[in-house]
Amino acid sequence: MVDKKEQIHMGPTQLRPLNGDICHGNRDKRCRKCSYVNETLPHVLCGCKQHSGAWRHRHNAIQNRLVKAIPPSLGKITVDSAIPGTDSRMRPDIVVTDAEKKKVLLVDVTVSFENQSPAFHEARARKESKYALLPEALKAQGYEVQVHALIVGALGSWDPRNEPVVRACGVGRRYARLMRQLMVSDTIRWSRDIYTEHITGHREYHTE
Repeated sequence: MVDKKEQIHMGPTQLRPLNGDICHGNRDKRCRKCSYVNETLPHVLCGCKQHSGAWRHRHNAIQNRLVKAIPPSLGKITVDSAIPGTDSRMRPDIVVTDAEKKKVLLVDVTVSFENQSPAFHEARARKESKYALLPEALKAQGYEVQVHALIVGALGSWDPRNEPVVRACGVGRRYARLMRQLMVSDTIRWSRDIYTEHITGHREYHTE
């Protein structure tokens, strides 16, 4: 469920109506960038692959905030890397390994469009299902494994179920509040830039 108290929206973004939002007449509703059948805000911010570079930057902005906040005492931190000692080719966003205590923490970040209340629940379930088999390989080696998803809405909503994830990552309560605000702000900024480029064709960011 979306935390309404913490929800922050992008504000006015309708520079011009999206094709899918026009109800009158027989206007073509297809996406102007990829020709998907219905050009809606969820499609623009989370579905149109013409913006995949910006999606990656939006995702990494959230990911990097969390990586920087994890205390080194929690273990060795790897980002977007395969896990040694397993046959899996999966590359979780963040893995924290404490070899001495035989503990592994996996965190995957995702940005989901919050158009319905189950949206975050479904996004979290997909992430947990994706990595369902990976913990078994690590448990067979004697590791205690935690698998988490950190989810932020494309319009700036914060999933309350992120709070246990943040605590598991060892982030202090005081900084956790600031980090949450920064993650939401980063997400809104990137979503606004994606929308602006989609409508106007003008790119306000640079991708590598």
